[in-house]
Amino acid sequence: MWLFDLLRRGDHGQAIVETAFVVPLLLFACVGGADLARAFAMQLAVQNGARAGAEAYALDKTPSVAATQQHAIDEINRTPGLNATAANVVVSTAQSDGVTACVSPPTIASPCYVTVEVIYQFRTMAAWPLIPNVANFDRTTIVRVFK
Repeated sequence: MWLFDLLRRGDHGQAIVETAFVVPLLLFACVGGADLARAFAMQLAVQNGARAGAEAYALDKTPSVAATQQHAIDEINRTPGLNATAANVVVSTAQSDGVTACVSPPTIASPCYVTVEVIYQFRTMAAWPLIPNVANFDRTTIVRVFK
């Protein structure tokens, strides 16, 4: 009987050792998954910001670069945990060739397009070994201006 008790105590020690090996892996997977989810949410926020800025410029009767940038930043800030003050929003207008300046007002023969580019630098929560800890999210939206 005493031999059976001795063997059972050894099993408990084995379970503790196995748990000690598995817990860091589970923690690594949970924190890594959270970082991946944050990156995906921020990438979508940057894309939505570029789209919102381009739509605001295209539909406004008197568009301005500052108002367009503010629309993009406001849209990005709707994502929890994201600070859009670090985002860089670039607004430009051109005709369909991408070089020629727009005529005012735009016509069917010479349409005007607004391009809004949002650049945001993402940093992970933890400094991961052997994995890049910084990613640049860059999204561009081009919309025809209607006036």
